[in-house]
Order: sequence, then structure tokens, then C-alpha cells
Amino acid sequence: MATTDEPTIELKVFVDKEKSRVLFAESGKEFVDVLFGFLTLPLGTIVRLLGKESQAGCLDELYKSVERLPTGFFRTEACKTMLLNPINGAAKLCCQLKVRVDDTKHREVYVCTSCYGHANCAYSSVPGAVCKCGKSMTRVPGERAEYGSTSSAAGAGSEDGVFVKGDTKFIITDDFKVAPASTSLMLSLLDKFEVQDPSSLEQKTIQLSLDKIIGLLKRSLTSKDPLTGHYFNVAMAHDDTGIDMFHESLHHEQDNGGEHTPINLSISVLQTKNNASVLYAEVGADFVDLLFGLLSIPLGSIVKSYGKCGSKGCVDNLYSSIGGSVKGFLRPECQSFLQSPKLTPFFGCGASKILQVEELSPYKEEIGTCFKCFKTYGFSNLTYCHGNNYRNPYYLANCIETVKTTNLCEMDPKSPKECANGEAYVKQGHQKFIVTDDLHVLPLSLVSTLQVISEAKIQKRDLVEKELAVTKPQVMEILKAALVTRKALSTVLLPPMNMKKLYHHSFGLY
Repeated sequence: MATTDEPTIELKVFVDKEKSRVLFAESGKEFVDVLFGFLTLPLGTIVRLLGKESQAGCLDELYKSVERLPTGFFRTEACKTMLLNPINGAAKLCCQLKVRVDDTKHREVYVCTSCYGHANCAYSSVPGAVCKCGKSMTRVPGERAEYGSTSSAAGAGSEDGVFVKGDTKFIITDDFKVAPASTSLMLSLLDKFEVQDPSSLEQKTIQLSLDKIIGLLKRSLTSKDPLTGHYFNVAMAHDDTGIDMFHESLHHEQDNGGEHTPINLSISVLQTKNNASVLYAEVGADFVDLLFGLLSIPLGSIVKSYGKCGSKGCVDNLYSSIGGSVKGFLRPECQSFLQSPKLTPFFGCGASKILQVEELSPYKEEIGTCFKCFKTYGFSNLTYCHGNNYRNPYYLANCIETVKTTNLCEMDPKSPKECANGEAYVKQGHQKFIVTDDLHVLPLSLVSTLQVISEAKIQKRDLVEKELAVTKPQVMEILKAALVTRKALSTVLLPPMNMKKLYHHSFGLY
């Protein structure tokens, strides 16, 4: 519940009471900034913010699989942390939003207190990172100064917002299409909704707190009318486990485009003989790493790669507005970043390579304090290194080090020793896993396989095991299916015609 000192954003909605529908809304830069900020959020952050109830395909199950999997299956402890709490590549901007949605601690700095260096200081922003010497890194006091010490409202002393330039008013439709307010747009919307008498519309001003904005984020992933759903408090339907209306498009690129060459991914699938469903796939660590890597990908990158097929909601309309109706109203440096969100340094992985998501360069900075003082005082007291102890009768300097600077160099928390498979999150080796149809990942064991078969209530005589060499287009389709259906493996790996019949006769349309 919002408190009196919690920041809120004002939104004016125009409601057709007779049809119980919000037709559109008007807002300033603050709300539009927050909406566009949705596109920068990594999928893992979205799942966490929504309490693992995003209802976006298999993402919740993937996230819970990372939580449950022991740390020993990951290359480092930090790898697991990076998936559960991925750092936003646009964190420097998003922390300036009036209502800050992403609460990930991205400004903390961890260094090794055991190592001593005069010039270069390796650091990480990820808890649990390990130094090259093998010891865990410790957080230094304070925060990185270039991000600012507070998440104050954007645009202080300036007309510009975080992403939006100027102080323009915007119209947001119920399905999150954003455009600058104008008379022609207003008349067009009135015609579209067949409103003959504009005075019949009810105008209401509502205040959006953090929890309400997070609610809108959830609705944007699963609904075509999030504003109506929020205003009338419409219950969000639980995600069906069947194949949804994106089924045919899920197979489109696989059948008609892309290279069908294997990418060294061999899996064993246990399915029904009649091709009705996949129970699970027996896979290696490389396949699991591809799935888990999806949690680090920004929402906007998903929309860029898959368009309308990447969501059952309306985030694609937000994305389209950036290069369409809102183009020219965004700060120049933000236009390209919103259209092609980038990963935080070292968050690149197999999934980001396949989806062609770029990674920011590692951060480097020279700070005016020696490494010894920095380990003790961090950013909280950068002047200590240069001061004098005036309570000492001899006026000795606080620090006797001759080198009064430290070069902060961001290190790879996945691979501190720069070994092979540097981009992987999951430890590579001979360990096998099972991945269920809804992408629940478990270490392979007799117990786990029998549990899945028992829960499916299918007789052994009706099951068959098949060996598959997965192609790059199929991986693309599995990642896409993970976003929109609870039957990701069946959707992609079973023959399309069989799944189409199953879809129409058993599940129906959303």
C-alpha cells in the first residue's frame, strides 16, 4: 500500500462508463518515461518484481528452477545471483524515474580485501563475485558516484524527462500506444470508439504508486487493455497451460527462414507416441544455459526479436511507439537505447548471442584514493587518503601511500580466471538435466524422471524416446515459446499439424 511520502505519478483517464472501458489516458513525461522503462527491464527482474507470478509463458518456472538449483551447478555463486537479480543495462537512467520500478542494487561495488594493488583494482557489482585469487569479494562502503546517491525525480531543473525530451503531454491508449497529444489524434480516437458526445466520457485523475505501476507492468504482459483492467480492477485470468493463439506464428520462421544447421545441441525427448505432448527433454548444461540466459534479456530486446509473437500483452505497442509516433520526442541518446536495449557488462550469454543483444563495455574509472584506503572507506570518504591527522602533534598524513589513485576495472563475475566458456552461467560438464514441457529444470535422476512420468499419468507403452539435433531456428522458437505458452517444448518440437489439432480440439483460443 502506498504511503504518504511515496512518490506517485498523475494520470488522467477518459472512461466510457456504459461500456466499462478506459478509452485512453493523458499524462506528462513521468508516466511515459516509466512505461518506456519497462522495455529496459531484464526478464528475470520482471519475474522477481511480480512475485514469480508474471503468467508470461514459462518464465516463472525458469526463474524458480534457478532458485532451486544448488549453487554447485553454476560456474560461480555470482552466476546464480546474476540470473535471479540481473542488472539493468539502463540502470543509470532508470534510477532517475519519478517512480523507480527496478529495485536492483546496481551501484554497489565489491572488491577483494586480501589482494593489494597500487594501480589496478578489479571490482564487481554482483554479490558473491570471486577474485582471481579465489577469495570472495567484499562490498566497500558507499556507492559509485556517477550514478548519483539518490533516485531523485527526473528532470529536476530541466524540462526533459529521463527518456522524453521537453514537457509534452502524451496520449496513451488502453493497449499502450503512446503519441504526443494533438487535436487530430483526439478526433481520431473519438471516431475509432464511436463517441458522438465527448461530454459523455468520464474524466478521472488517478495517482499511480509503485505497486500500481508494477500491476500495470503485469497487465501489459498478458492483457490488451491494461488501463481498463487497472481502473475497473478486473481480475487477471490465470495463464492456461495449453497452446495459445501464437501457435502458428511460432513455427513460421522455423519453417520458412533461417539456417537449419545444428548448433551442437543434442537432446533426448520423451514424448507420447501419438505426438500429443512432450513430457520432458534430457539435455546437457549447454541447453540449460540457453534457457536460463533468457532471464538476463531486456524486455525490449525480446520485442525487437519477436514482435507481437513475444508477448500475449501489448508491450509491442510501447516498442512500436518509440520508432513511430514518439520518434523525435525522445532524447537523442535514448532513442537507440530503447530500440536496442543493451546488456550490462558480462551479462552476455548464449541466449543473447542468438537474439543478437549487444553488451555494454566494462566500466573503468580512476578515483583519487589509494587502494588501501578505498578498501576501508570506499566511496563514503574519498578524501581520507589525502587528509592529515590534526590530533597528532606531528601532523602526520592519514595515509602514507605514495600512489593516491586507483583504477577501478570491472571484472567478469562469471569467470574471474578467464577460463573457457566464459559467457556461460551453468557449469559445463557431463551433468545431465531434464527440462519439462513448461521448462522446469531438474538435475537428471531416477527420482526426477519417474516423478514427471507419474504426474503425467501416461502408461509406459504410450511413450517413446527420440534423439534430436536442435537447430538454431528451433532454439529461437523455444525461447519464443517460453514467453507465451506453458507447453514450450511441445509447441516447437512436435509436428505442427498434430499440435494444431490438439490446440483446436483440446484447448481452444485465448
